[in-house]
Amino acid sequence: MSDHINRLLTDFGNALGLEGLALDESGYCCLSFDEVVLNIESMGESSLALLYTRLGVLPEDASSEICRRLLAANHFFKDTALATIGLDEASRNVDMTRVLETAGMEVLDWEAAIKAFVDAAESCAKLLQASADSADASQPLALAERSYLIRG
Repeated sequence: MSDHINRLLTDFGNALGLEGLALDESGYCCLSFDEVVLNIESMGESSLALLYTRLGVLPEDASSEICRRLLAANHFFKDTALATIGLDEASRNVDMTRVLETAGMEVLDWEAAIKAFVDAAESCAKLLQASADSADASQPLALAERSYLIRG
């Protein structure tokens, strides 16, 4: 488990008023931001952190439009804050994951990465929620602003 990831979590937690925020003994931490449950795991002794969340369950009768829009959001990480969307076929769970390199990262970088991930997860989860109402599925989706991109 990475001491660096724990330092980032502790500093991040302090900023949120959550003293002592850290990975547990198995290298795991879970945070909830409104409707998004953010799972954070260290990847062995490296400085890599795995971020993941469940976006929802793909209904059996999901339209091809919903699948197309999920794929479009996922294409070159366009609307996923550098994460990727995947489907567990057995459970039909749709998850978003990102491997984050934390080496050299400061708490403001960590906070920006977490915010971008959570914002993207909220927006992409709307794609699945829209499948419950076919009228919503036909409307254009306003995805989260991509403030995590650097433009020159």
